[in-house]
Amino acid sequence: MVKLINFLREGYKNENVTQAFGLLVSTIVGLVLGFATNSLLTRILGKELYGDYALLFNIYSFCQIIFNFGIFYTISRLVAISNDKDKTRGYYLVGFFFVIILFILMAVSVTVYAFFSENMNKSSFFKVLLISIPLSWIYLLTTLNENYLPGDNKINLLSWSRLLPKIFLAGILVIIFFYFKNVSLVTIVLLNYLTFIIAYLYVFVKIKPTFKQFKRRLSEILVGNKQFGFDIYFGALIASGSGSLSGILISHFGVNNIEVGYYTLATLLASPLSMIPNIIATTQFKNFAQSQFIPRKLIFMTFGLSIFLMLFIIFTSNLIVSVFFGKEYLESVVMLQYLSIGFVLYGIGDFFNRFLLAKGKGKELRNASFLVGFTLLIANIIFIYLYRGAGAAVARILSGLMYALVILYYYRKEIKGL
Repeated sequence: MVKLINFLREGYKNENVTQAFGLLVSTIVGLVLGFATNSLLTRILGKELYGDYALLFNIYSFCQIIFNFGIFYTISRLVAISNDKDKTRGYYLVGFFFVIILFILMAVSVTVYAFFSENMNKSSFFKVLLISIPLSWIYLLTTLNENYLPGDNKINLLSWSRLLPKIFLAGILVIIFFYFKNVSLVTIVLLNYLTFIIAYLYVFVKIKPTFKQFKRRLSEILVGNKQFGFDIYFGALIASGSGSLSGILISHFGVNNIEVGYYTLATLLASPLSMIPNIIATTQFKNFAQSQFIPRKLIFMTFGLSIFLMLFIIFTSNLIVSVFFGKEYLESVVMLQYLSIGFVLYGIGDFFNRFLLAKGKGKELRNASFLVGFTLLIANIIFIYLYRGAGAAVARILSGLMYALVILYYYRKEIKGL
C-alpha cells in the first residue's frame, strides 16, 4: 500500500495519471449516482416493472455488441495513431454516419424479435420495447463515443459523457419520486433517452466533426476494419455477446423478470470493479500504441486498487444492498459477491487487452474472445438453467478466469524477448 501511495504521489504532475484519477473519480461519482438512480427506480417501478426495465437494458446491451461490425474498434485505433486533428474529427463524423446505418439494421432486428419471440409478454413489455426502438440509436452512439474519445485522448470529455446522463436522470427521478405517482415504464425509458441526447449533443459540439475528406476517411476506416477491426468484433461478439445474453437467458428460463432485476442490480454494483483497470488502460491507450510493454508500477497500481475494492464490496454487500435498495432485494447479495470476483478477473483481462488492441493484435484478441465467449455461453446455459441468477454469476467467474489467463498469455508472447 505504501508503494501504491508513493506511485500516486510521483504521478501527480503526470498528465496521464491525472487523467486516470479524474476518470476514476467520475466513475465513482457515477457509481454513487447509479446506486441512487436504481434505488429510486426500484421504488418508482416496483419489482416486476423494474425487471422489465432491466430486460430492456439487457436487450439493447446485446444489440450494441452485435451492431458494431468492428467499425468503432477501427475508429479507436486510427484515432490513437493519428496526430492530425482534422483527420480525427473526420473519423468521428464517419462514425456518426455508421451509427445511422447500423441503427436501421438494429431497429428492424429488434422489431422482428418483438413480434416473433415466444416468451415476449405482449400485454406490457412488448409495447415498451416497440416504443423504445425509434430512439435506441443512442446506444450505438454511446459505443462510438466510448471508442473514439480514449483514442483521441479526450479523457475529460469521456468522463463527462458518462457522468452527465446519470446526473440528469438522477435529478429527474428525484422529482418524479417526490412529486409524481404512477409514472409508466415508457415515460422512464423516454426520459432516460433524453438525458443521453443532451449529454451527447455537448460531446458533438466539443469534438467539432468535419466533412473534410469524408470519402477518404470512410475508405481508411473500411480498410482498417478489414485488416483488424472485424477480427476484434468477431471475438467480442462471442465474448461480450455471451455476457449480454445472461439477463435474457434468466428471463427465458424464469417465471418472470424479477430475477433479471436482481441480477442487474448485482451487476450494477460489481461491474465497476472491471472498470478500474479499464480506466487506467484507457488513459494510457495512446502511449500503449508506442510502448513495448506496460510499466510494472502501472500494473501494481491497477491490481492493488482492484483487489482492495473487490474485498470491500464482498464484505459490505449486505449493507450496500439494504441501504440503497431495501431488504427485499437481499436475494441479490450472493450474485453480487460472485460477480465481484468475476468482474475483477475481467478487469485484469481488459487491462492487458487494451495494450494488445493498441498494438493492432486483432487476430489474437479475436481468438481470445472466441475462447472466452464460448466458455461463458456454455456456462451460462448450464448454470442459468440450474440456478438462474446465481448461476449466471458463477458462469461469469469461470469465463473471467479464462479471459485473464488467455490475455496474459498473449501479452507475455508480445513482450517476449524484450
